[in-house]
Amino acid sequence: MTDTAFYFDESFPITTKLVAKIMGGYKKLRPSLLEQLATQEKEKVKQSVQKVLRWDFRRVIVAHGSIVEHDAKKQFKEGYEWFLGESL
Repeated sequence: MTDTAFYFDESFPITTKLVAKIMGGYKKLRPSLLEQLATQEKEKVKQSVQKVLRWDFRRVIVAHGSIVEHDAKKQFKEGYEWFLGESL
């Protein structure tokens, strides 16, 4: 997948939390708003997300942010609903 998901929580400094809130990644497992708008190959991202959703997983370890320990699969699906073309 070409997108990067973020998950910043209360354990981060106030400036990081503020930026995460603005970009849509505060306590939400999702790509940033900028990445959503800048992604040119949305269909490929959608196919990748659908593939990941077929896996059996309970947590997500992101490159930037905190490990998502609770409802990770649900949060992942909700975070990528924009690419899936679904409203939850």
